[in-house]
Amino acid sequence: MAKLDPVVKKETAYVAAWVLAGCMLIQGVCLVAGWWSLPVLLGALLGGVTAVGNFLLMCRMVQKAVTQTEKQAKNTVQLSQGLRLMMQGLVLVLAAVLPQTFNIWTTAIPLLIPRIAITVREWLGAKRNPAPDRPAIGWDDEEDEDD
Repeated sequence: MAKLDPVVKKETAYVAAWVLAGCMLIQGVCLVAGWWSLPVLLGALLGGVTAVGNFLLMCRMVQKAVTQTEKQAKNTVQLSQGLRLMMQGLVLVLAAVLPQTFNIWTTAIPLLIPRIAITVREWLGAKRNPAPDRPAIGWDDEEDEDD
């Protein structure tokens, strides 16, 4: 097993922090709404661990794929994507067939959080460091076009 790249560790920690915050928010909402129960907590734990594990496995796949030929990398990416999707599906099926143990909603919601975290980071990065050929998000270039 290859050593984890420091960037992979950093990005996984970033996503894990978002997932933890999201799971805590879910718990708080359920508590305030009067829906909190042990299955709500266990569902969030299952979903959160799966979300972070999925992200880490994706990072490992990318780390491996960059050292391969184009054809090998394509196969690695496709296999990894399929297996990770199947893993998430199995986790959701587990939560669905064991509702007394896992809440399906609190299991499913954390699986969406890494995508949100990545999108926020991309958005903030584009705002801070715009590409030379396009303005940062939120800049108004209409005045320049009138000149």
